[in-house]
This record gives sequence, structure tokens and C-alpha cells, in this order.
Amino acid sequence: MLALAALAAACGPAGGGGDDDDGVDGGDTGIACTGSETRCVGTQYQVCDGDTFQVAQNCPYACDATRGGCVECTPGMNACMGNTVMTCDADGTFGTVVEECAQGTECSGGTCTRACSADGVDLIYVVDQTYRLIAFDPRLIGQPGGPYRVIGNLSCPNPGTSLQPGGGTATPFSMAVDRNAVAWVLYSSGKLYTASTANAACQATPFVASQSVGGQTWNLFGMGYVTDAAGGDTEKLWIGGGNVDAQTSGSLGWIDTTSYAVNYAAAIAPSAEYSAEFTGLGDATLWAFFPDTVNSAFVQQLDKATGQGVGSRLMFDLAAAGRQVQAWAFAQWGGTFYVFVTTVDILGGNPNAAVHAINRSTGAHTIPLQNQQYVVVGAGVSTCAPVVIGGPPI
Repeated sequence: MLALAALAAACGPAGGGGDDDDGVDGGDTGIACTGSETRCVGTQYQVCDGDTFQVAQNCPYACDATRGGCVECTPGMNACMGNTVMTCDADGTFGTVVEECAQGTECSGGTCTRACSADGVDLIYVVDQTYRLIAFDPRLIGQPGGPYRVIGNLSCPNPGTSLQPGGGTATPFSMAVDRNAVAWVLYSSGKLYTASTANAACQATPFVASQSVGGQTWNLFGMGYVTDAAGGDTEKLWIGGGNVDAQTSGSLGWIDTTSYAVNYAAAIAPSAEYSAEFTGLGDATLWAFFPDTVNSAFVQQLDKATGQGVGSRLMFDLAAAGRQVQAWAFAQWGGTFYVFVTTVDILGGNPNAAVHAINRSTGAHTIPLQNQQYVVVGAGVSTCAPVVIGGPPI
């Protein structure tokens, strides 16, 4: 958000023609062997015939040379039977049901994982004040090359005139990313666009700007996609704010991305110096970042039905005394909230584009990046992005 305008388990047939892990096609692998040797290469069961290994079976599930070829699973490890997680008995056959994978998840590697397959769907994306769409990979913070990768320049058709004080040509104001890795970009004219996170190609949506719903004129607002249920594959585009000056919290609602109608939910209860930006998680929770340089800035979960804050505020100092916020954006990844904030001095100079990291569980705050070249005005992350690193899938 730019705050200021200026600013079944049968074994396969013998002698299959698939590729083995040695890169040799056909039944004869060309790999030397002696005697009655057998081995498994991936899910291929190979036996020694003469002096080379031959592909005897292509197994649909698993291979175990000590049991003579194809088995349903590897003993002692959970396995997948379709979309069901199963135990594996000592004889290599499926045992009991552990879990039926819920809608929006799929069985993979013996566990239910979220069914997200779009390229790049697990990254944060940002847009800066010069219209650049950029991928941000938190795993690359501190690594050579850094976490930013420019995808391209947005060239959205007919952006219109900014609704903010001072007018002028509209610029990107806020952004969200859906489960298909499509970026949804709100311009300061109130127009809503979609953009490819592969090449930055942009197109207009039928969204009508400045809709009046629930006693709120929805001019400009923060955005974030949130799943309807924890681990689910349906989601809504939640929005918050509505006012053109970004000075108050405003209202909470969501956009029906079929009809493009705004739906009012509630007034946003927490308040700060500037209005909130949103991020959504695959666990169905909605979180907001409230910028404030007078008091402490904070991140807090919002109740999607009431607009009330839920749980503790994760508070941190946003800037040194005498500085003010010029631009801000917000996204989560792997249990950490990443807050992109640019501050300037009281004369509007000496900008510092920084990235703040706030641990969701502990509230611990660090500033891993400062004085960056990108003044980020919008950030978005898919609900397919990891919620907790090293924990169970959500």
C-alpha cells in the first residue's frame, strides 16, 4: 500500500520399457552383474540375467529386493493408497488407514500435503512504486544475489487517475496472490487488475471501483487471500480500509471474484496511525499489519466475522524518531511475517526501504534488510505458501 500520493496393488508386467535410474531404456540396463543378484532402482525391480541387470518389474507403488520385487509399501513407513494415508505391514502390504486426505490436500510420500501445483505458488510477490513486479524468496535472505528477482514491469491498461490527494496517474496501491499464483493488483484509481507472476502480463477485471456497501465507500483498501477452512482449497479475497487517505482502519469485507461485488463484514476494530495491510494463511486466519510511528506498529489476527483483534498484538518499533511512513506492504511465509516499509525524514528525504521480520509464535522482531532499492507498495502471498517451516502441513 502506498500511504501517500506523493508519497489396486498388482505388480507390473515383467520386462517393462520405461526408463530406469541409470538412464538406459528397455529391459536390458547394460549394467554389469554376477550370479543371482537382484536390486531395486526406484520402483523398478531388476534381476541379473547373464551378466547384466534386466528390468523384471515396474512397480506401481514400491520395490523391495529382499521380498522378490514389487510390494505395496515400505514396511515401517506410512504410504499412499490413492488419497489415503496407510500404515505398511511387515510383509510390505497396506495395513490400516491412518488418514483420508481432506479436500484441498493430496497424499504424497505417506502424508497429506496441500494440493498446490502452480509454478512459484510458494513465493512472496511484491510490486514497487516504479511498477516492477518482483518475486521475493525469504530463503535467500543473506545469500548471494539476495531474495529479490524482478519478473517484469506492469503495464496495466488504462490505470486512470489516482483517488488520493493530488491526483495524477494511478499507481499500484495493494496486492494479493491467489492459489494459482495470479497477482491481484489494486491501483490508486480503485481499479483492480490481475497479473501473471511468470511474466508480469496484466489485464483489467470487471471490478467496479468505489462500490458503496455496508456504509463504506470502498475506494482504496489492503488485500489478502485467505482459505475458507484450514487446509482447504477454496479461498476469498479479503479487503480492508476503504478510505482514500489511508489514515484510518475503515471496514472489513471481501470481494466475490465471480461477480466482483464487495461484501461487507464488519468495521475494523484495531486502529493505528495508518490503515492496515492484510495477509492470509492456509490455516484460514486473516492477519493485519498496522503501521504506526507515533506508537508501536503491530501485527494482529483479525476475526473475519467481527473485525475485532484476536490474541496478542505483535508490537515493534517501525522507524527511528522523526521519520514517517511513505509506503508499506505485508505478507507471511513459513511462520514469519515480512513487513516491507519505506520511511523518510520529516522533509520527505533520505528514504530507507526496509524489510522487517516478525516471528508469528514469539513476536520476535528483526530487520534483516535495510536501504533496499525497491520501494514496495504492495505484497502478496498464496495460501499455498508454507505456514510453519518444519511442522505438519496445513
